[in-house]
Order: sequence, then C-alpha cells, then structure tokens
Amino acid sequence: MATLTLSACKRSPLRPVLTLLLVVLGACRAAPPPSLAHATAAKGAAARAKAFMRVAVQGREAERARAALLWGLYACDARAPLAGLAGFNLARPTGGLARLAARRLEDALAASRSPLAGWTAAVRAPWLAADDRTRLRLRGAETLLARGAAGDACALAPDPNELAGEARARALGVVARSGDSAAAAAKRRLAVEFPQLFDALAGPGGAAPLTASFSAAEWATNAAAWLEAGQPQAALRAAGRAGPAGFVIAARAAIRLHRPAAALAWAQRGGNRCGACLVEYAQAERQLAWGATASLRARGFAEMLRAAKRADEIVPSSDPLHARGEVLEAEALVELGRFSDALPHLAGDAAAAQPRFEWVCRRLVMLQSREGRVWPAGIAVPARSERGRRLAAFWRALAQARGGDRSGLTALAGSGFPDLPAQWAAEALGRSGVAATPSEERLAVPPPPPWAGDLMAAGRVADVVFAWRAELEAGGADTRGWLGLAALAAMPPLEAIPLLVRGEPRLLAGPWQGVSRDLLERYLPLPWRAEIEAAARRTGVPPWVLAGLVRQESAWNPRARSGAGALGLAQVLPDVAAEAARTVPGGAPPGDLFQPDRNLTLGAALLAHLRPVFGGSWTAALASYNAGTNRVLEAWNRCGRRDGPEFVESLEIPETWDYVHRVVLLAEGYRILYWPEGRPYPWT
Repeated sequence: MATLTLSACKRSPLRPVLTLLLVVLGACRAAPPPSLAHATAAKGAAARAKAFMRVAVQGREAERARAALLWGLYACDARAPLAGLAGFNLARPTGGLARLAARRLEDALAASRSPLAGWTAAVRAPWLAADDRTRLRLRGAETLLARGAAGDACALAPDPNELAGEARARALGVVARSGDSAAAAAKRRLAVEFPQLFDALAGPGGAAPLTASFSAAEWATNAAAWLEAGQPQAALRAAGRAGPAGFVIAARAAIRLHRPAAALAWAQRGGNRCGACLVEYAQAERQLAWGATASLRARGFAEMLRAAKRADEIVPSSDPLHARGEVLEAEALVELGRFSDALPHLAGDAAAAQPRFEWVCRRLVMLQSREGRVWPAGIAVPARSERGRRLAAFWRALAQARGGDRSGLTALAGSGFPDLPAQWAAEALGRSGVAATPSEERLAVPPPPPWAGDLMAAGRVADVVFAWRAELEAGGADTRGWLGLAALAAMPPLEAIPLLVRGEPRLLAGPWQGVSRDLLERYLPLPWRAEIEAAARRTGVPPWVLAGLVRQESAWNPRARSGAGALGLAQVLPDVAAEAARTVPGGAPPGDLFQPDRNLTLGAALLAHLRPVFGGSWTAALASYNAGTNRVLEAWNRCGRRDGPEFVESLEIPETWDYVHRVVLLAEGYRILYWPEGRPYPWT
C-alpha cells in the first residue's frame, strides 16, 4: 500500500484535513518534564517552592531529590513549614545540608506560629541529627510557651535529665514557667545549677526566695556553677554557705580572684587528707611564690612542692585532679632547679592537657639552658604547640652555641617564620631580622562542594556558607575548604581570620616563606592604612608595630568593645584616653574613641608613653599595654631590667605572654608586606 504524504496531496481535497490532524497530534504530544533550570526562573519564594515541588514530583529522576531540597528551603522562606518538611523528607539531606534544612525549618515553624502538631511532625523527621532534634524541641517548646500554650510546650520539651549544659537549663526553664506541678522543682533546680541564667529562664521573682532554703549540698553545687560561669566572687559567697563541701570551691574562687592568702585558709580547712584541698593549697602557694621577693620565692615553691607531693600520694591516678597536681609538682621542682626530677611529672596526655603545662615546659627548658645545660639528646621536649617546640629549640640552640655549635641558631633564623624564637636566634647571630618572602602566585581557592551548585544557581549563597561550614566543622573534609569558605562568605577580618588559619596552618605556625602573598594579605589586612601612618607620625611608633597591635586587639573592628570597657581599633580604655591625648604633639584628633583616627593615635601614644618606663623595650611596652605596668614591672625587675628572651619568657601571665609573641609576629608580617623598607625587629 502506498504511503500517503502531505506532498502527495498538495492538490488533494484531503489536504486541509491532514494539516489539521498534524496540528492536533503535535498539541497532544507529551509535554517535557519540569526541570531545575525552569524552576529557578520563577519569581518569589512561594512560586519557586511550587515550581521546585513539580520538579521533585514530576521531574527527571536525577533532579528530583535535588529539587526537593530547594522546594523545602523556599517553602520555609514562604513560611509554609509543613510544605518545607515534605520537601526535606523527600530530599533526605545529610551532613551540612541536613543542618541547613533543620535550621530553616526551625525558623519557619517559629515565624508561622505553627501549633504543636507542626513541631511534632518536624521533630519526627528521619533525617534529623540527634542534636538538631533536641534543638528543634527546645525552640518549639519555648515558642509555644511564649504563646501561652504551656501544656503543649511541656509535651514537646525534652527531658532535662537527659541533657547537659545550656540545653538542660533551657529545658528546665520551660518546665519552670509552665505553671504545672513540676514547675516549682524545676525553678529550684535552675536556681541551684544555673544561677547565672535564672533570671532569663525562670521568669520574674528572682532566686532569692529559693536560696533561703538551700541545703549545704545545694550551696556547693550553686558555688561550682558560679565558678564555671566565670563569676568567682559569687562562687566565693555561695561556697561560704556550703560548709565543708564548699572548702575546695571557695579556695578555687579565691585563686581566680588572686587572693592566695584566702585560698590557703579555705584549703587548710579541708585538712591533709583532702586531695582536692591539697591541690588548691599548692595553687595558692604558687601565687604567693610568684609574688614574693627573690629571697622568699624558694620557700614558697618548697611549700608548694610539699602540698603537691602529698596530693600526688592520695589522689588516684585515674582522677583528672591528679594531672593538675602533677603539673604543679613539676612547676615547683623546675623553679627549685630540680629539672630531671620535674620531667617525669610532665609525661602523658593528661598532664599535657593542663592549662599551665606549656608554661612549665618553657620554664624547664629556659632555666636549664641558662645554667649552660643542653637538653638531653634523644629525649623529646614536652611541648604541645609549635611555638613551644620552637622556643625549646631556641634555648637548646643557645646552649649549644655557647659550646661553639651555632647550627641550631642558624636553622631558626633561616626558618622563614619571623616569630620571636627566630628573631632572638638572629640577634644572637648578629643578624638584622628574619627574612620571609611570600610567593607572588595567586592563591588557588577551593570551590564549594558539588552539592552547592543548585543552591548557587538559585542565588542562595548564605545557605551554601552555612552548610559548607557545618560540613567542615564535622571534619573529614579537605581542610583547605576553609579558605574557599572564607572567600565565598566575604567575611570581615574578625570572622575570616580563624577560618584562614584552619585552612592554612602555616599562617599560625609557620613558615611564611613561600606562602601566597594574597593569603598573607587576607590574614594581615590593612583597612585603615592612612590612619595608621598618621598615628605613627604623631607618636613615633612604627606603623607596622601599631598595625600588629590593632590586628591582635580588635582584628580591625572599629566598633569593638571589650568586657573591661576598652573601645575601638586599639582597645583604648576611656579613663586613660585623656591622659594619652596630652602626650600627643599638637593634640589627638577630635572625635569619640570609636573614630579610627583618634583611637589609633591614642593607642599609639599610650604605647609610646610606656616604652621609656622599660628602657625603650618594645616587648615590655606591649606587655604593659596588655596587662598594666605594675604586673609587668615585677618580671622586668626579676630579669635585671633587660629586654630579651628571658624577660618575655618570665611573663607569668599566660595571656600577656601570648600577646607579646603574637604582636611581634604580626608586626613583622605587616612590615614585610606593607613597609618592607622599615627597620626589622627589634625596630630600634
């Protein structure tokens, strides 16, 4: 049979009929499935949610789960959390995307005034991680309670007994404000366990009526909570009402308040059979010894050793308190010159985790070197940080150099990392500064993970940042991803710098030799260069020194405000600003302390004013800028009023010691990057 074609019927009366048939058949042809690309083109959150829902249900198999996630996100944006939950349940997100979905769902439920049923459905989502589920229950319970649905709030809230920390406090707060039969007990537990959060979580009325009936055990728990919250004065008051159970806590609080005599009195009340009391007694003797004159210091360390040794005898080795006693015993032995006896007490992970471990190790290596002893070959120096290892290498190299071997000093000075150990090594060799030449190659920033493509195409950059960070925090991903995250987020320096360090550890630990200049400039930004240079001209402080100080003090946040009331870029205290202004030739620029030009000038003037107190030493002036003149003068006088490694390593305040090391390194970095013609450390 011949096939009938349109061309064969050009003159046939069937032509109109065939043409109509072809049109109808074309119209009836199946429409293409919806796609991600078309859904992204929709306008508005609700329209996009609907468009992505179609792709999730009717789209190509390869795009359905991806579209379901976007459906959930846009539904949450449109305050339709149950639709969002449906999308997320189809997507079954994991990792950072699951954390993102949980946060967006939580916010949408709260914003849409969802009833208990909505929160309950969300809590049951199978893709939620356990901590996100707890967070969702707490947020939901607090939201329902604020709307007056106390019964629903209690039904949703997790059991406080299964939680810890702030989550436990929040769960107790829900019960305490619910008004049901358990409210009074929950309120009392809040007052006992979380006194610093009581007013915020328990509602009006205050804790005073409850504390009037506290038992001794409750007072002890309350005191420990105040101490954990960083309020030793309140802890001391509470411990004083706890009877024998409060002796140890009172001693710890007194030590935090730098009242060693009071700490001794409290620890002595615990007797010679209380291991915890003996540890605090040793801590108090340590404070007294460091504050004593040279002639009395040995007696204080001997008493400290006696208490620490007794604690070592009665505290089980499995008790975390044992490691504290070991480090205290080691410190006393080091200061008494018994270096080989101290070393065994610093072995093991438990000792290395103690706050003063690094300090004791540094003192051990330094004092041994000062006496001309070389660290024994084959015995690893106990240090838990790269800075600690480099300091140990410096002291060992210095001792070797006295015997004619300068190779250790040469290695440090040529390490390409201008930190203080390298600077001291260079000085000992008669060199000027430490060279560190950045690479001029552009930094290769890692791109976002593959899953981010759909979110980026939809313009949801903030969601990518959130989910990517969650994945990096969980570990297992390439740590250089932190560099990509910082670049994508375009964060201010205060937020970006920690991410850069996590992505490139050499920024913090060295060497800088060969590190991309682009990366170093992100790590050491200079947003107020003109103001820095103007302040430097007015005060005589090298601009790179001032830049290093500001980078450490505020990370270039002109609105920074410390807990002690210091303000602005250089963190200037208002009560010293007027005095500093009088030292500026021609006067400081007008304005408040948040005004960069004025703040930088006053900070530089204060630093310049401190230098003559310490014979022109920049490191001592920096230490005084951080800790105050009186406390630094103690170390300055102990070291014969001379600058150098022995002075810096004798700074007994850990924060100040770290501050000096950091500012010197940062200042040298700024000089290398922005003022290469400037005089290298020691800058005079």
